[in-house]
Amino acid sequence: MSTEKFRDPDYKSDENTKKEIEELHSNGESLSQVQLKYANMKNAKLVNADLSNADLTRADFSGASLYGVNLEGATLFKTNFEGANLKSSNMKRCNMLGADFTNTKLNNIDWGSESKVINEIEAESAVESGDIATAKDKYNEAEDIYRSLKISMQSQTLGEDVGRVFIREMVVKRKQMPKFSPLRMISKLIEMTTGYGEKVGNIFYTVLIVIIACAGLYGIAGVQYGDYVLGFKGDVDQFGGILNVIGNLFYFSVVVFSTVGFGEIVPINLMGKTVMIIEGLVGGLILSILIIAVYKQLMDR
Repeated sequence: MSTEKFRDPDYKSDENTKKEIEELHSNGESLSQVQLKYANMKNAKLVNADLSNADLTRADFSGASLYGVNLEGATLFKTNFEGANLKSSNMKRCNMLGADFTNTKLNNIDWGSESKVINEIEAESAVESGDIATAKDKYNEAEDIYRSLKISMQSQTLGEDVGRVFIREMVVKRKQMPKFSPLRMISKLIEMTTGYGEKVGNIFYTVLIVIIACAGLYGIAGVQYGDYVLGFKGDVDQFGGILNVIGNLFYFSVVVFSTVGFGEIVPINLMGKTVMIIEGLVGGLILSILIIAVYKQLMDR
């Protein structure tokens, strides 16, 4: 038995399709480019099968054993994977629009570079060519796919994978907004500073940058420490030199950021008070995000 008939674009699946495909796979045949549109492949046994560039449009793979399957470049439009095992499979550059991933096992999937689906990649290409309308449609499709994957992963408590997919969902959602709109710029800032609450490393770096920047601003504005002015142009000698001044400013910035507020150092002008208010508000917000992010990572383990 040959795979040639299954590669015919006009092939129509029948009641023998599943059995024949399983037999070809068990004989070591590659199933690349097979046309299985609308095929009933329920509970099929295709572990480590090569289904790259296959057309599985509206096929029913519910309950199928697809561990390690290669689906790179496959068309999975409205394919039913309910309850299927797709662990360790290759899902690079797949069109998964409308696919059903309810209770699908999605551990250790290879999604490709930056976990991008083909729809997002096509949207980026459309942007480069100036086709904004197509780009928006493709970004919208990608958002739907990421949301579907996220919901399935959440039900399996795949925290780290959920985080990656959630970031991609938020990125494509942002890219559908007007280019220089305030919401898009705020969304980009959130991605850079916190990774949408999923990247602990980004949050730590943001904490450090905010504390150091505010310490510098306090140094420029000057703050009251006892009977002396603590700042770059203040009573430097009274604090034992510029290094001690910097150390005290850093300490004050940490106190404000963490909203502890001991009170021995206070701002003395509008600039200092403004920086203190902003740092306190930002610090409370970022620390809340950090606690949630760390908790999620600990629970995932």
